[in-house]
Amino acid sequence: MVYDAPHLLALLEGFQRRLGSEVATRMRDVGVLRGSEGRILGLLAAEGTRPTALAEGSWITKQAIGKRIRELEGRGLVEVRPDPDDRRAVRVHRTAAGDRVKRATEERIAELERAFAAEVGEDRYRTFREVLAQLG
Repeated sequence: MVYDAPHLLALLEGFQRRLGSEVATRMRDVGVLRGSEGRILGLLAAEGTRPTALAEGSWITKQAIGKRIRELEGRGLVEVRPDPDDRRAVRVHRTAAGDRVKRATEERIAELERAFAAEVGEDRYRTFREVLAQLG
């Protein structure tokens, strides 16, 4: 099948730019400086999560996750505690402030999704998400 429109990568790049701009605008007041920070806060389990699991879930390197954890800890959004199951390891926990930022981040993402759905129609947006999930 041949398309007259720009190729897939060009379309994805355009959407990624728009998405980045929309997210930056909506997250300005939340306290998330990078998308990976919101992703990390969302990945933290109630009992805490080891940094290696965070690196896998957020698709960034172990070295980078360490830096992000230190930054989030410095801003009071997470705290690092010894792992009760393995004293050589640590677990990262959200603080009350981290919980608030996580909820606000989720609300902003939901707002963005509602805006996209309103722009293209609920059914088309639902299909878009289903296709992304299948291909991803």
